[in-house]
Amino acid sequence: MSTIICRRLTFGYPGSEGNIFEDFDLVIDTRWRCALAGRNGRGKTTLLRLLHGELVPDKGGIERASPTAYFPPRVADSEQRVRDVVKDAAGPFRQWESAMADALADGGEDALARYGQTLHEYEEAGGYTVDAGIEAELSALCIDERSWDRPFSSLSGGEQTRCLLASLFVSDGSSTAGSTGMNRPFVLIDEPTNHLDANGRQRVAEYLRSKPGFLLVSHDRAFLDTCCDHVVALNRDTVEVERASFSDWRRRFRGRLERQRAKNVALKQDIVRLGRVAADRRAGALKRESEKAAHTDKGFISRRAKRQMKRALVAERRADHAADERRRTLVDVEKERHLKLPDSPRGAGSLVVANDLSVWRGDKGVFAKLSFTIARGDRVAVVGPNGSGKTTLLDMIGGASFRHAGTLSRPGYVSVARTFQHPEWTSGLLRDRLRDAGIDESRLRQIMASLGVRGRVLDGRIEDFSHGQQKKVDLARTFLTEADLLLWDEPLNFIDIDAREQIEDVLLRDKPTVVFVEHDAAFMERVATQVIRVST
Repeated sequence: MSTIICRRLTFGYPGSEGNIFEDFDLVIDTRWRCALAGRNGRGKTTLLRLLHGELVPDKGGIERASPTAYFPPRVADSEQRVRDVVKDAAGPFRQWESAMADALADGGEDALARYGQTLHEYEEAGGYTVDAGIEAELSALCIDERSWDRPFSSLSGGEQTRCLLASLFVSDGSSTAGSTGMNRPFVLIDEPTNHLDANGRQRVAEYLRSKPGFLLVSHDRAFLDTCCDHVVALNRDTVEVERASFSDWRRRFRGRLERQRAKNVALKQDIVRLGRVAADRRAGALKRESEKAAHTDKGFISRRAKRQMKRALVAERRADHAADERRRTLVDVEKERHLKLPDSPRGAGSLVVANDLSVWRGDKGVFAKLSFTIARGDRVAVVGPNGSGKTTLLDMIGGASFRHAGTLSRPGYVSVARTFQHPEWTSGLLRDRLRDAGIDESRLRQIMASLGVRGRVLDGRIEDFSHGQQKKVDLARTFLTEADLLLWDEPLNFIDIDAREQIEDVLLRDKPTVVFVEHDAAFMERVATQVIRVST
């Protein structure tokens, strides 16, 4: 069995309030297909970077029985051919090939010695079959063969994601060249779904299900269920490792928390009751003691007072014990704060109406002949493959102008709040951004706490936030706007599952009118009341 082991690992970023990991222990079998779960800011990406060696622990250590590969890999030159970018991401194969060609051209004794050493490394890494492996993996991820010699930059975001994922598993495709389970890299995958449409996510999930050995960060529940057979959970107080689908683990985890909360309520009531009993008995003992001077049998009164005081002390000790048990009971329970949207204007009538709407960008048709009506309280999912014009439709509803045929109308009184695929604020102090935008600090702090972001968030620099925390700030801007219509473009990218479920709950409870582009199948199934399908 090949494993990766973290022993008493401690790590914190310079200047941060505290450590992300403290005496952290973990053992992972490199054959497992693992989902890495946890709230934003809990250290999922940090753990991947530590395991990969990109970050160094402050204390403790990491034992790796196999090498690691990391997604997303860096692309040095996006103008290179697709097959070359994938090959460079898979390993230094092209560097070796160039070095061997130069050594042969030199022909000297030293050059030929270098050639022999480089050839050995090239063969050990599967260099003679790497091209076949690349083609096999690209085909498995449905990358059209006609794209392989195109510039990498010409591909869509989803196609680029699939190509870079293929590079991680090229050793599987070239295993006949000597790549074995012992030297196959353990793959660390950070948020692969963010640029994938629904079909792309399903394709990648099925692809990963066929691969051994990875640790995956994703917040798409259906995606995790399809491809993972183990869960590593970074909880508030504990780390769990369980062999289960993500949904099965989460169901058991939430059941445990609910039982803890129920026990906590009972203990809290018991503490209050015991406190009252102790107070009554202490008061009775003091009263008896005060009556002693006026009573003829002072010894009898004194003994009664002592007995009552003893009972009071027993009740107090029981109350203290119950309080200690209550503190021990609340393991991994997050402080609950319920998210609430501002009251949106009410009233009947349609907010947006489209009839036979077709749109062009330049000479290129984006989508054709859309007709729909959006009324108050509708929650409308805009779906379609990458590049089909989903964002363009949100732009038009928001007031942008494009060459079009047909009509799209939105009354002038309908106010809009908007999020974007990439957060509007990515740098600077959050407090300064709020002040410039006229947003109330205390209300944003409450919303961020509801979404699991606490501490001195207002004094933080946005560029130091995790991607999920940045997206939460972007969403919070719309929560603080009294708008008739919310336009959300992939609002859940990088956002943890607890926060996703809170957002689902508030949409169902407060019933705002929202039009959204989102590829999380579980979110769409639970929230959407209407679907607009776009295609070219």
